[in-house]
Amino acid sequence: MNKKYAVFLIIMLTTVFVDAQKTAWADIEKTARTHLENLIAINTAQPDGNELAAARYIYKVLNDYNIDWEIYQPEKNRASISAVIKGSDRKKEPLMLLTHLDTVSPGTAWTKMPFKATVEDGKIYGLGSTDDKNYTAVYLTLITWLKKNNITPERDIIFLATADEEAGGAKGLKWLINGEYWKNLKPGFALNEGGSIILQDGKPPVIFVEAATKMYMDIKVTAYGAAGHAAGGDDNNAVYNLSQALSKIEKLKMPYDMTPLVKNFFRSILPAQDEDAKTTINIMLNGTPKESAMAAAIAAEDPFFKTQLQDTVTPTVLTSGVESNVTAGEASAVLNCRLLPSTNPDVFVQKITKLFEGDDSILIEVLDKPNLPFPQPSAGTDELFAAVTKAGGAVFDNPAVLLGMTPASSDGEFLRREGVITYGIGAPVSADGEGRPHSPDEYIEEDAFSKQLKFFFNAVLDFAAPRETISNFIE
Repeated sequence: MNKKYAVFLIIMLTTVFVDAQKTAWADIEKTARTHLENLIAINTAQPDGNELAAARYIYKVLNDYNIDWEIYQPEKNRASISAVIKGSDRKKEPLMLLTHLDTVSPGTAWTKMPFKATVEDGKIYGLGSTDDKNYTAVYLTLITWLKKNNITPERDIIFLATADEEAGGAKGLKWLINGEYWKNLKPGFALNEGGSIILQDGKPPVIFVEAATKMYMDIKVTAYGAAGHAAGGDDNNAVYNLSQALSKIEKLKMPYDMTPLVKNFFRSILPAQDEDAKTTINIMLNGTPKESAMAAAIAAEDPFFKTQLQDTVTPTVLTSGVESNVTAGEASAVLNCRLLPSTNPDVFVQKITKLFEGDDSILIEVLDKPNLPFPQPSAGTDELFAAVTKAGGAVFDNPAVLLGMTPASSDGEFLRREGVITYGIGAPVSADGEGRPHSPDEYIEEDAFSKQLKFFFNAVLDFAAPRETISNFIE
């Protein structure tokens, strides 16, 4: 063969292959985008949930690919759905791709339509766009792509979309684990929400991988006072009494503590800090108890660092009278508490109760208490974490991959209680915090969703599928 012709042929074939790669990935992105927009359009907001409507959408998609599925219904209109892509090696433990179908209530502060995907300025607005319908869309795209391309992974890949995560999972994953179905679903490894990818101008991306969560606790504070006509001017007012009680709780100083996971987190971020921050962290890690506490107080001025170092207490639901001209006899507030895994919940409640010893006008009640022992964090020494780290390097430029604890709760806790190695990984977010989960006008940037899709594809395929059978179009 003529050498010039051979070189031309190689160039032509390479161009065709690259174009095919781009076309294949563009098709995958289009599919995922369609799923996201369709799922946002389905109202699965708490407290009603109505996840069955979203599950119906999913099983219709699965039917198009001849993928078997199973619906789990604890009650009418509340549903979870699963599907399994069978692997070739029965010795390898399954990987679960866990997502949830419900969302929080949109509230009244939205300026966009919460149940319609609205695209503006490169952002996809809609309730669930970051929590958790983006994950559902990514996972659904991934497993249908495997089926469409007749790719058999080495281990089972379990897709599970649950109900009721935003309300604690009693009608979702918790219900499944406590029932007869779990024996057919239980994985060895799992990917879930919980992590994030932080993009800051001029700095390397930070991939924060959730290996643990804080403990969830709700405490109700009730203040009593004199009921009667609002014109009476009685000094014993329940609302004022509640306000004073909340002020006492706000001033209560929570101790600083560093679990082994949090210590490793601060060691990991140390090289990227400026000199002042390095000094603070070094003292916090290596100083005397008094020096460490002083340094932790400085570090805790950063809101995220505070969640790593302290228990937090946040008043959420306030309740009192119903008529403007009547003084209510009582007023109450729910305190949402997020406790470090090292905190004893009983001791924590005693600390709050002690503030009101001898005060009969204040009642402290525990509404929701953590179930002990709390699960240990995933260690980051396994092959799934290695795949996540590798995927981060394939998609993002020189990222820092950090293993840590998220302040929020998730279904990951229930999996870790079952001994499942579970990591939470997320989508890229900007440092300003706008459009985050549970906020008005929640959104995901189009580019962020594309990168999340590519990140998950890389991680899952590297961990669960033989790479030699998969084209390199993802990189």
